[in-house]
Amino acid sequence: MLSRRNALTFLSSFAIAATAAPKRALAGDSAVVGAWRLQTFDVLEKGGGRKPRYGANPVGYLMYSASGRVSAILSAQHRIKLEPPPSTVSESELTCIESIRPFLAYAGTYRIHGNRVFHTIETSVFTNLIGTTLEREFSISGDLLTIRTLPPEIWGSANELTWRRT
Repeated sequence: MLSRRNALTFLSSFAIAATAAPKRALAGDSAVVGAWRLQTFDVLEKGGGRKPRYGANPVGYLMYSASGRVSAILSAQHRIKLEPPPSTVSESELTCIESIRPFLAYAGTYRIHGNRVFHTIETSVFTNLIGTTLEREFSISGDLLTIRTLPPEIWGSANELTWRRT
């Protein structure tokens, strides 16, 4: 028997194909709607290995709204202290780089097509992402959401993130 969730996911894939950038999330998107807390953020190395991108205990939240909005904030648990820049630029620039390196934040819209979610970035700590669409493969099992990055990669490597519904 086809479950309601699978039926909605199937039906929504046809609706999304006909709509390039929906203003509202479709019924099949309801499985991802809500708040998710980051559990793991692993770099997928060539040869099958994994290593944590932001250490053993990354911090982050991923929010999907029913109206088609997404926001993501991810970071290492411990980062260098970043204060407002002093009058000397060079030292503050180095501090800023080291503080931002283990941090990612963006917001925009999303749409789902099958097992792919597309995040269209409207604002980001990395300004080169603004206006781009990041394609991600995802699966949900119970209260866990697993997202695998697809090319082009932000850092030049594949990543897998596991999120727990909050």
